[in-house]
Amino acid sequence: MNEQESRAFSFFLKNGFIKADKESFPVFRKYESCSVLEEMSATIVAAWSFAYNGLYKLIHGWLCSVYFYEGKPVYFAIHRPLSLSEYSLQRIVDILYDLCMEAGLPFLQVKFIEERRLCEFEAIKGYEIKTEFFDSDTEYAYRPSDFLNLSGNVNMSKRHRIKKCSLIEKMTLFPVTNDNIHLCSVIQTEWCGAKECSFCESFSGCEKEALNIMMDIFDDRIYNGLYLYYENKAIGYAIGERRDQNISFLYFGKTTIQNYFVYLIYKMVELYFSDAVYFNMSEDMGNAGLRLFKTHLGKYIAWRKYICTFIKKRL
Repeated sequence: MNEQESRAFSFFLKNGFIKADKESFPVFRKYESCSVLEEMSATIVAAWSFAYNGLYKLIHGWLCSVYFYEGKPVYFAIHRPLSLSEYSLQRIVDILYDLCMEAGLPFLQVKFIEERRLCEFEAIKGYEIKTEFFDSDTEYAYRPSDFLNLSGNVNMSKRHRIKKCSLIEKMTLFPVTNDNIHLCSVIQTEWCGAKECSFCESFSGCEKEALNIMMDIFDDRIYNGLYLYYENKAIGYAIGERRDQNISFLYFGKTTIQNYFVYLIYKMVELYFSDAVYFNMSEDMGNAGLRLFKTHLGKYIAWRKYICTFIKKRL
């Protein structure tokens, strides 16, 4: 963090904000049901909190979190109250804006706004509001029925790859459980050994660190996961969640043999997510290789995450 951000971080801590980490997971868990975006899920908030230096505070029933990520403006996420509140979104924005001014920040920026909620933020009075989105932040959602339907020429390569994997006798699948979750770290470490850390961290921070937190909060009554074995060696893992009948998520996943990852995702969807309306694969973070993979994985829906920047109008 630069000097301005460090001062703001200290200011929010002194004004009742608490560090967002795995210990705050139960708090965020209560507030996540209104969202289909992965960045708003309690799991992602907890797992990646170290990378974004997150803080949060309950303000009149609204869960307000603020993040300090290197190279980006300080930004907020606003989670709606669990029950009716006499404090409107307008009032919460006013409170957060005043805090930003006291903290020495130039504006209030709110991120992770779903398109269906955007009009509520743009209707806030008394501010010049700049609305934008970035392709690198857009999340990729797939309908399981589309993903599992491998008909047509467009799916020929995927169909061939999945069929080939399913016929390999030495290829087996096992569920991820509380007892064997540690194996994810073994696979991740091997995968990381073939990558350049500075390149990987430039997109979102160290995924291995985030996975370590994921392993701490993992509960096989909540999460779904699969290990992919080849010749009795674990070569891949995937961890996801079927949150409700509408939405499921793939949070983490890697294979040390690249061509087998599509098969692992396919089996996750088939076994755990097939009757959900959507499963969310999150964004590509501007990584060209990841974008190519996700856009070619199957028919997808691009879910934009909007940003609103508030600057108070002059009287």
